[in-house]
Amino acid sequence: VEVAGGKAERLWNTVMLILPEFVNTRWIRSLEKRGFQISSGSACSTGKQEPSAVLAAMGLESDTIRRAVRVSSGWTNTVADWKRLAGAFADSYDELRAESKNSTARVISI
Repeated sequence: VEVAGGKAERLWNTVMLILPEFVNTRWIRSLEKRGFQISSGSACSTGKQEPSAVLAAMGLESDTIRRAVRVSSGWTNTVADWKRLAGAFADSYDELRAESKNSTARVISI
């Protein structure tokens, strides 16, 4: 996992993560099933299907942008919340890997 703009000054409560595999929409659906709401872009881009213009302007390639998710927190989030989120990311990764292995196309000769 990589933090987009990790060495730049950023808001204390928001991070854009570049995940190692799978498009962000799959991560978002998997994490939503576990009770977390994350995004693939900024709050002002909600509902848009295009890749993040900000990440593109930072020089990230389109494949990398498609693996980006934004995580934000609030004043009431606790260390326990972050640990639950980390566990949910790990569980989601396992789920997505299993789905990928099970969805390989098989050629059937007739």
